[in-house]
Amino acid sequence: MIHVASSLAADEARIATLPQLWRRRCAQWSDRPALRHKECGIWQGPRWGDYFTEARAIGLAMGDTGLAPGDVVSILSDNRPQWLIADVAAQAMGYVSHGIYPCSTAPQVGHALVEAGSRVVIVENAEQLMKVLAVRDQCPDLRHIVVMETRGLRRFTDAQVSSYDDWRARGAEAAAKRPALFDSRIDAGNGNHIAFLASTAGSTGAARLVAVRQHEFMQEVRATRQWLRLHPGDRSLSVVSLAQHGERLLAAKAMLVHESLLHFPENPATVFNDMLEVEPHFLFAPPRFFEKLQGLTELFMQEAIPVARAAYAASLSAARPSWWQRKTRGRIRAALGLQNVRLVLTSGASSPGDMAEWFGTIGVPVLDCYGLAEVGFCTDAQLKLAPDGEILVHSANPLPGYWKRGEISHTPTDPDGWLRTGDLGRLDEQGRVRLLGRVQARVVCGEGTPISPEVAEDAFRQSAYIADAVVVNRGGRLAALLSLDEERIRNYAQQHRLPFTDYTSLLALPEIDSLVTAQVQIANGRLPERHRVRNVRMIPRSLRSGDEELTPALRLNRWVVARRYANLLDAA
Repeated sequence: MIHVASSLAADEARIATLPQLWRRRCAQWSDRPALRHKECGIWQGPRWGDYFTEARAIGLAMGDTGLAPGDVVSILSDNRPQWLIADVAAQAMGYVSHGIYPCSTAPQVGHALVEAGSRVVIVENAEQLMKVLAVRDQCPDLRHIVVMETRGLRRFTDAQVSSYDDWRARGAEAAAKRPALFDSRIDAGNGNHIAFLASTAGSTGAARLVAVRQHEFMQEVRATRQWLRLHPGDRSLSVVSLAQHGERLLAAKAMLVHESLLHFPENPATVFNDMLEVEPHFLFAPPRFFEKLQGLTELFMQEAIPVARAAYAASLSAARPSWWQRKTRGRIRAALGLQNVRLVLTSGASSPGDMAEWFGTIGVPVLDCYGLAEVGFCTDAQLKLAPDGEILVHSANPLPGYWKRGEISHTPTDPDGWLRTGDLGRLDEQGRVRLLGRVQARVVCGEGTPISPEVAEDAFRQSAYIADAVVVNRGGRLAALLSLDEERIRNYAQQHRLPFTDYTSLLALPEIDSLVTAQVQIANGRLPERHRVRNVRMIPRSLRSGDEELTPALRLNRWVVARRYANLLDAA
């Protein structure tokens, strides 16, 4: 057996592309498990040798349809083994891989396919297929649609639509006829080839696509070694969509460099239960994910017997915990499936201070990461603030360009090589840059001084009953639209025996209105006078992942919310 650590230096000296490194790992670890996905309650997935065989079949099936080097293959799916298989298959054949967030609406899918110039889109199931079919007339480059899971499509026929299983069989036949073709295409790859397209956040407008070259991505994988230390056999759970640059990077790093075993949840609704079974050593998710874990724990403790509530409170409040308090903290970690976690990474928004402190107290360190599609994760040395508070990023290497239907435009930087991110930041007590929001989101109130609405929004998020907030300027005064934490609000109503039938009736209760009013007063009490919010309204519906009002990081999309619910503020 070739030890990973001892062989890595030699790999880095000779290997130029991700598919070349991946092929080597498939040969080295052929009989070991590569990926795990929970289906119908059972963890299953390919070994490394099977991973290679299936990716070769899918890649050759792509080639059999007449794709040319540089053509784009898009993937619209929740995280699962076939996502990574299609991704590496496309790159191995010299095509450009492109992930689309599965929570995207049909118009957002159409925009992504048009911008990418996609020739092929591989979708997860009938739901995602319907999104593509709704917009395919607007996608002039699209030729083939491949469906991974055909349940519910037995009688469906369409000349452009094929099943993933059919493509796999088609590719297996091609491999039998030309067994050396796939390897030759991998060998022909070089560092200047476009590996994949990474989408920008799209929080202030339509998302743009960043063209990431093979050598750029390989450099990111190597650089991650400086701060992400994993061990062979470590387990990770893929929570963030693989369409995000950071998740793709961490998955590749964990698997190909450290031989960590990557697990995929059965579906988004089972993530917390799946985490209990996986007991990961490493976890990457948006802050909202960890806020939810904390909230569920606190709700559970509210209903626990008095002695358990007292033990929980005492274990968290002790500066120098006793042995039984340390044991209690360990039980909290185990109840969340976090007993093995050495590091938690968050990205997409700054973590609320109380949430990070809570996890730190129970022994789970939380590290906020700042990342962009253009540069991946950034170090402190790469960041600085412009005089107006905008976050600037510097890269030692030339930045990738923006892609639009095969044309690449350069990423604009100032003469010294600093990229204006459009994000607003401030320095914390340690002198580190803390993300506040978008520069365009600043509002002018009172004396005409621009302020960031994130200051007020952070104050609202500290409430146990408020999931998120969007603050806007309405006639010179700050106004807020609040998204409530549905589980905590329901629990409050049940504890106080308040009658309700659904979320809408819950919001109509005067007791809930009084509760929210009290939370607003507490939040305003934390704020300077000019940041205080005078007009507050609740978003009148329950929001779920996939709703247009939410970003992939599960935060409110400022521009969608402000536009869609403007009438609530106008009516105030």
